[in-house]
Amino acid sequence: MSENLNNINNNDNFTNAVSGVERVTKKKGKKIALISGITAVAIVGGGAAAYNLSDFVKNQVNLRVMKPEKYYAWVTEENSKNFAQSVKESYSKSLSKMNDGQKANMTLKYTATDDFKDYALSEILGDDYGSYNDEESKMLTDIINNINEIAIGTNASMKDTLMAGNIFASLNGENLVSADYAMDMENYDYFLRVPELTEQWLCVETDDSMYDNYFMSSLDGVMENPSEYLSPDELEDIIIRYTNVWNESVKDIELEKKESVDICDITVDYTVVSVEFTEADLKDLAVDYLEELKNDDIIKNIVVNKMEVCTEDEWISEIDEMITDLEEDDYDDSDVEVTFDTYIDPNGDIRGIKMYDESEEFFIGLGKSGDNVRGEMYFADENEKDFSIELYAEENNGKYSGNIDFTSYYYDDTDEVVSIEFNNFGVVNEDMGYVDGGITLVIPDIDLITVDFASDGNSQDISYNINFNGKDYGTVTLTMSVDENADVSVPSKDGAFIISDYIDSAPELEDYIPSETMNKFIYDILVKLGFNDEIAHDGADDITEELYWDYEDNDWEPYDSTVDFDDFGGFDDDKDFIFFDEGIAEETSVSAENANDTWNYHENGVWQTGEADESRVGILETEQSTNE
Repeated sequence: MSENLNNINNNDNFTNAVSGVERVTKKKGKKIALISGITAVAIVGGGAAAYNLSDFVKNQVNLRVMKPEKYYAWVTEENSKNFAQSVKESYSKSLSKMNDGQKANMTLKYTATDDFKDYALSEILGDDYGSYNDEESKMLTDIINNINEIAIGTNASMKDTLMAGNIFASLNGENLVSADYAMDMENYDYFLRVPELTEQWLCVETDDSMYDNYFMSSLDGVMENPSEYLSPDELEDIIIRYTNVWNESVKDIELEKKESVDICDITVDYTVVSVEFTEADLKDLAVDYLEELKNDDIIKNIVVNKMEVCTEDEWISEIDEMITDLEEDDYDDSDVEVTFDTYIDPNGDIRGIKMYDESEEFFIGLGKSGDNVRGEMYFADENEKDFSIELYAEENNGKYSGNIDFTSYYYDDTDEVVSIEFNNFGVVNEDMGYVDGGITLVIPDIDLITVDFASDGNSQDISYNINFNGKDYGTVTLTMSVDENADVSVPSKDGAFIISDYIDSAPELEDYIPSETMNKFIYDILVKLGFNDEIAHDGADDITEELYWDYEDNDWEPYDSTVDFDDFGGFDDDKDFIFFDEGIAEETSVSAENANDTWNYHENGVWQTGEADESRVGILETEQSTNE
């Protein structure tokens, strides 16, 4: 770029550029001046346009004309602005989706194979399951063989403080059971019903008592309306301001305009900016950030006024105390503690960083040579890597194939590598994050795990084929999609079965769903699963009895019963234990022994002898012969 500018300013070169044109006479001076002026404006305007439109040109010009400190500040500021803008746009889109409403759908489906059915029957009935002719074995065999597809799923619509949706389970495309739910998070009302059981909604009323502490209350407010706490513009401003704190704090910058950097198996040329920090520099940097934080009206307003974590005086006092603690300590201003290198590509984009001291080093970088994309990150101690991540990828029409290696290094040279291989991997819908392609997880001594991603731009499928030792045990597929502009409403509490957390006693299940209805519901599910009529009836009866079992209506005597532990082993055959009311036991002793008609009983930590009334003893131990 500098050579081009010199050529433009060189009269000889300019003359040579127009050689062959007849030298004009003096009377044509005004016309030449006009043409020259237009030409100059075009050159300057074109140069300005190129500077503004081309990141490459802009970076190259600034690299050559700016001092290292100014250039580094410009690069970091430009990168932070771009990053802040992308974060702002992403945050704005998320807020817009929340305000307009969204409907999310998710289904997890398992497709069975013959290998799976054979495995399941072998585990349940044994390897020779095909030879059994009894009714129960045949029924279980039919149930397993009938499984072709099992699915569970949910859909949920969300807008403002409302949410409503449905969850379901199905077998071979036929619904087994489902549940509708809704939430009014502003009024703390929660609704639920099972349509196969009843059309009546169950409504659980709560109050805001569970949110009485400031943290839960503030968290609830943030979830309801994040933009009231932090707007997109404020988020962008925070990112840029704290980057500027860094720029204004760093000093003594060294700049290498062209340095070869190895990233995996390629070498790229980057501009490298080095900043060295002493202990005193690091202290000053920390103080600068704390000063910015103390005077940060955006963050202070969130913490003090919106979340009410503390008062403004407490906010300032806490930060001032941290600053004072830093200022009071002595810091070395001579020896370099850490060096921070920044790698900048020809367009001015930051492509990597390295932080290191005398013994430890951290590096992360990205590079491209032709269609080859490489990325590397590692931690090293005493010039020996402890852990690394390496990316090897080849780009083809916006899709990438290659692998990512995760390596743990050991001193005995038994390095362990776990890899993720990917093939034709590309983004289909950037806003939703939908992708196409396949990945394979490669772990030593474990069968390969391959996951396929597929998308038409409107939804995302993620599938995993369960394949071990040459056998196909079926495929698990997760399907997800999000639709915008969802309409959300919650049921009316009129006619709903209300459960309130203010009342002392909860209603009985029988009051909401009669046991006969529940029994029929469970019976129908068992029949759909393939159980015969008799087992379905018995199973429904047992489950219903457990659900509706009432302690007070059953003749259960937990006290005054004799338990013989002889059958359990490990006890003397001559001993029985008799349990009495535990309330009495708390007031007196915990054990006693019977010697003929005289009791040795333990009371208040002392063994005593005499006639002992059973009401005084919590646990009595009787023996046939005299002890002690």
